[in-house]
Amino acid sequence: SHSEQPKLTMLRNATWTLSNLCRGKPAPKFEQVQPALPMLAHLIYSADTDVLTDACWAISYLSDGPNDRIQAVLDANVARRLVELLMYHEPSVQTPSLRTVGNIVTGDDSQTQTIINCGALPCLLALLGHSKKSIRKEACWTISNITAGSKEQIQQVVTREL
Repeated sequence: SHSEQPKLTMLRNATWTLSNLCRGKPAPKFEQVQPALPMLAHLIYSADTDVLTDACWAISYLSDGPNDRIQAVLDANVARRLVELLMYHEPSVQTPSLRTVGNIVTGDDSQTQTIINCGALPCLLALLGHSKKSIRKEACWTISNITAGSKEQIQQVVTREL
């Protein structure tokens, strides 16, 4: 409806601002931006592509770093939705969700397993055939990080015939 438009514009602007705060130049202290995670966990269910794009980028910045950051992102219960968004119809959403999934699998074996358990492997396999080279490359990088995991995780990749 027409009355929804100003609300949506404000939500888009707020999400964009949040994303830029999370990225920061220089990057902010994690404790300063971690409180945004519950809100971002809500925003990644938005029906709006712009909101989804910026919310996913924000989470990608938060997940980029040591395992405790990755754990904080996983504790916000975003993994399953991020994996779903790998198959979104817009590359502008697929790219940051793939980046975040890629960041998470640089963590420890249990963090990587959380992503596998959300059904990431078939999605990553599908992305190897994406029309955008940058997405194919990132999917490849993510799979290679999964194969750096435990024997069982390598086996899960192989049995998915990657």
